[in-house]
Amino acid sequence: MHSQASIPSLFLLTTLLSIAFCADIDFALICDKGYRVSAIKRAKTAYSLLGSLTVECEQIALGESTNCAPQQSVPKCTGLLEGCTGNTWLGGFHVYLLENTTQAAVLDPVCCSSPSVQIDSGSCINDQLNTGTHDFSHSIVADLVYRGWQCWHQYDKKAKLVDLLWKTEICPFQSSDFPVITRKTDCEECSCECGIEQCSNGASPVRVIHKQMLLPCACDCTCTFKCL
Repeated sequence: MHSQASIPSLFLLTTLLSIAFCADIDFALICDKGYRVSAIKRAKTAYSLLGSLTVECEQIALGESTNCAPQQSVPKCTGLLEGCTGNTWLGGFHVYLLENTTQAAVLDPVCCSSPSVQIDSGSCINDQLNTGTHDFSHSIVADLVYRGWQCWHQYDKKAKLVDLLWKTEICPFQSSDFPVITRKTDCEECSCECGIEQCSNGASPVRVIHKQMLLPCACDCTCTFKCL
């Protein structure tokens, strides 16, 4: 699935150069400072081949003590471990569209850190987020953060880019600002309605949803969305 042996070298070089010299961010899916990405989703409509992205966020640190920054270079998506490292966590993405027809996009991680958050690097695991051209919904529980990031290009038989495949590193953490809230096991999942269902072009908007879990079973949600 991840093999690139059949891809012409000139085509691959052109794709990598288009990432390296992309001047503009097509759009951003970034949590507020102090929040971690807690879920990443992609849902199709009849008007989009790959679907629109949604990022959900939950607070783990005070905003004023949190620093967030993109990586020094846009991910090259060659399967190498990129993204966040050490005591930093994934706080969102800058998104670069590579292929307009399919909307295949590079997700460029924004990494955040705070003196109050300690990540257990020795207990991280890796998990695949998506399979090519399919919807996906991936989330993590309250005491985990997304950290490292890997991606690959997926091409069709005609060497046309159709999607990117993502795998993420998931790590336990502790926060002195916001200790993990243990909710009752019979609480329903916190579900947030976010903006309009469909844009004027027929596609769904991209969304960033901030969640605050409240005891015993309630939650509060704020939402921003954008039509592309």
